[in-house]
Amino acid sequence: MFGIKSKINDGMLYLLNDMVENQVANAKKELSELPEENTERREFLTAQIAAYETQLKSFKEDIEKQLSEKFQFSVEELYAMYGQYDRKYISIEFHKFSESAAKFGRNIGGVLTYYKKEREELEDAISKENVPRTNGLVKIDCSKHEKLSDEQKKELIENGFVSGDIYEVLASNLPVAKSYNQTGIKEIPNTITVNVDPTDFDPNRAYLWLYGQRIKNGGILIEEEIAKFCGLSLYLKPGSENYDYVKENGFDENGQKLPKVRFFELEAKLYATDITKEEILEFNEFLQARKVERIEAIKKEIKRSTNKRLEQFEEEYPDIYAELQKSRVQFETESLEHHEVVTPIYWDYEGFLHIYLRHCDELAIEGHFENKTKFQYTQKDIKRILKIAIEDLKPKINEKLKEGKDFRIYGDRSLYFNGNHYSLHILADGRVAAFHPMENPTE
Repeated sequence: MFGIKSKINDGMLYLLNDMVENQVANAKKELSELPEENTERREFLTAQIAAYETQLKSFKEDIEKQLSEKFQFSVEELYAMYGQYDRKYISIEFHKFSESAAKFGRNIGGVLTYYKKEREELEDAISKENVPRTNGLVKIDCSKHEKLSDEQKKELIENGFVSGDIYEVLASNLPVAKSYNQTGIKEIPNTITVNVDPTDFDPNRAYLWLYGQRIKNGGILIEEEIAKFCGLSLYLKPGSENYDYVKENGFDENGQKLPKVRFFELEAKLYATDITKEEILEFNEFLQARKVERIEAIKKEIKRSTNKRLEQFEEEYPDIYAELQKSRVQFETESLEHHEVVTPIYWDYEGFLHIYLRHCDELAIEGHFENKTKFQYTQKDIKRILKIAIEDLKPKINEKLKEGKDFRIYGDRSLYFNGNHYSLHILADGRVAAFHPMENPTE
């Protein structure tokens, strides 16, 4: 342009072109507003516009010719520089006359995404001595890009853009670590530990307030939470048996208090050391019934996993057995996600056992599922990983639950987080049925 020879990798390739386009636009605007009698100025502007447009056309043809012969960024290079690192945010500027620029605008920003098979193939490709250079489609999650429409975001994450359309990529130079195929126990990235003084903290009053706020805001509680809210209300708020919500959900058609509601009422009284001997006996009966129910669940899962009887299992795996007994007492059915979902996503004891006994390394047992994939996290972190997965997949989960269907993600379309692919199964009622990693990295 104007005698300047440009190359597609020049640092300010489109600067002059943009300036000239702006000049043409201004000249055309001025020309449209000029009186007909101002012939001298009109002739000058007309000649200027024609000259500039000739230069613009020549520049465009030159760039398009160069791009037809070579490209700057290959699929493999994008993966090696950015895609192989977890959630590496990049800003992309497309070549001005490219198809991608026409479809999505010249600038987008997001995180490159890959299906499981694609990642495996790219890992293999970049490990070779001679890395291939492919001008192909690359998917990107631009969900946080405000200027893109929902249709554009969907197109980018499902189909992607052509790598050769990229003019420039910008990314932070913060240290990056590769998590894919990493062996051993991992930590969840960006974890901040906050120490809290629990003195004077009453968990029951906290639960009562939280559930009350959810109900007030039109939220949905799972059965366990409804019973807990009613039970806590009956103890902590005398007279609450007259509240419509408690009357409708805390008692049967004969006006009798529901067993689960009574359980949580007694539990609150025990916590407050405000319980009679008779009530302690009643509470123990509830605990015994739950113990029987949960031991049956443990037996069922152990049978499926090892074909061993509980007594035999206790003898061979005393440490794991002790952990299971602890979980039998401590585990609480709870919502894992309730904000902006069709129905709360929750797990119960059966789901907990299925996930932990088969896939938690600390509870690893021999048997049918000895070679099952194991979480690369400590026992306490697995629940957090599950919640992260649900949060990431929330829109897709909602789509299925709205249709009254189960949600499943597995195989090539599985969720990728911190170096692992995960399979997740959520039933139509919101219960987590299964969750596990899909690979066991080895040295």
